[in-house]
Amino acid sequence: MPETAEEVGKKPEVREELAKTAGEKKPREKVKARGTDKFWFVTHALLLVGCVALYYLLGSKVIPLPDAQLELGRRLIRGTAFVVIVLALAKAISVYGLGRIEDASTRFTLRRIEHLVAGLVIAIIVISVIFVNWYAALTALGFGSIILGLAVQTPMTSFIGWIYLLIRRPYRVGDRIKMGDATGDVIDVSYLDTTLWEFGGQYISGDHPSGRIIKFPNSKVLNSMVWNYSWPLFPYIWNEISPRRCKRSSKKNSAKK
Repeated sequence: MPETAEEVGKKPEVREELAKTAGEKKPREKVKARGTDKFWFVTHALLLVGCVALYYLLGSKVIPLPDAQLELGRRLIRGTAFVVIVLALAKAISVYGLGRIEDASTRFTLRRIEHLVAGLVIAIIVISVIFVNWYAALTALGFGSIILGLAVQTPMTSFIGWIYLLIRRPYRVGDRIKMGDATGDVIDVSYLDTTLWEFGGQYISGDHPSGRIIKFPNSKVLNSMVWNYSWPLFPYIWNEISPRRCKRSSKKNSAKK
């Protein structure tokens, strides 16, 4: 059965669009951490306390070590402490920040951005622990970035397309779209490609799922038109049906039918 106006109005994405149109501000709701989230917070706190205690023991020279090994141990402990802090902050943002967002697709996308930023920060911390000389590390990283950029030019363009999808949002997870010859429901938008669950296609005449999965690079959105069949305020499309009438039938009977 088709959805009623009340059922459509209860959807979180519809309420969000209506609030944007009316300029209303929703009251903020308090987010409570689950038991597993509290366990991870306690674990991170214990790891951070352990790193501080071990760093103090090495600094007070309670553990006799050569100077070279002592400096290496300090760097490793500092790096571990910073990694624990980054993971704790990412967990806190995920629980108390992203947990307030009602829209599942927006929450899913923001969590991917959070994981990407946290991974980049951890990579910088690891590089700072391995390389004592920052100038040499930055020089090596610069040359490596140039070589890597030339080698993976197409994936980098797809990554830029992913950023465009986040900002402009021509489609998101759950939307039904058409791009070129590909038509289907968006089930995943990763850093490099988009996955569709195809409907219609060459084997089916109607708008039913064909069972096939379509993948295309995100760079395609930068130079292709996107037909989006989904919009929160009006999640339907018009479909015209032309009635046929026999030449020998009368217009009065046809109008009654």
